[in-house]
Amino acid sequence: MKAIDFACNLLKTLSECELSTADIRVLFCIAAGLHYKEEMCGFLTDGVNTGHISSTLKRLETRQLVHNLDRKTELFKLTDKGKTTISTLLRFLPRNRH
Repeated sequence: MKAIDFACNLLKTLSECELSTADIRVLFCIAAGLHYKEEMCGFLTDGVNTGHISSTLKRLETRQLVHNLDRKTELFKLTDKGKTTISTLLRFLPRNRH
């Protein structure tokens, strides 16, 4: 798959998703290994407007897509529903057939 194919397919699946752009960005951050709110804020906003990330995380938690494992350190993990959502967004990727 060429980069342009990946980009076009990803944009197509994102446009079909009911989640907001902010929701999707935060879900992808967690899926990529950024599990702490502070890490997500640094990556997505350079530490600015962290309230927006906080409200997005709360919304994702309400939708049962993420789980806050530690309220003090704000450590988040994808739920099974969140993992399914990421898989759906990346459904166009080729799968190993082993």
